[in-house]
Amino acid sequence: MRTYLLILFLCASPYGRAQLLDSIALFAKQPPRLIVRLDLKGSFVSNRNVRMAGVKLGWEHARRFQYGVGYSFLFTPVERERFVDGLGLRSSRLRLGYVNAYVDYAFYQRGAWEVRIPVQLGVGSGSVVYRDLSDRRQKLFRSGIVIYEPSMTVQYRFLKYFGVGAGWGYRLVMRTRHSLDERLTAPIYTLGLRIFFEDLYRDYSGER
Repeated sequence: MRTYLLILFLCASPYGRAQLLDSIALFAKQPPRLIVRLDLKGSFVSNRNVRMAGVKLGWEHARRFQYGVGYSFLFTPVERERFVDGLGLRSSRLRLGYVNAYVDYAFYQRGAWEVRIPVQLGVGSGSVVYRDLSDRRQKLFRSGIVIYEPSMTVQYRFLKYFGVGAGWGYRLVMRTRHSLDERLTAPIYTLGLRIFFEDLYRDYSGER
């Protein structure tokens, strides 16, 4: 509950926003390090549970503030029959892919606990495809998409090199052209185990 109150305070209060920006500016002065992250999130498409996968490349300052770019795509097949003029019912599949820019700020770090606020904004395209009578892929629907994803993650670190975490947020999808005949705006969530390979490598290679 205190976490939610803090987030509301930071978002609603001019003083809170100023304090947040001052903290980020302070951490951004620290030397950056290059990071590569694999990204796997759970979400929903028209009430079906799906996975979104991707990769991110960016910079991290003082282990608190991250920013960079990435690419995400729909990993889980979303298929159903649709009516195609002249062909009747055909099996179709939804495809999504988008480039994104992201920022990720750890506003709370104490002991083994860490709470972060990742936000990403993406642009890309979506389509619904099917196979015609000659087994050639055709597009039934196609549209550009703009995606905004604010979220929050909580992580607990244990045994020095491991962490368990969970996150939740919301994916807001805006189409630039036609409907894709699927509901894409939905909650997002993460749950999993993290291994801190960079710390493991540094300790066992003798680097400081």
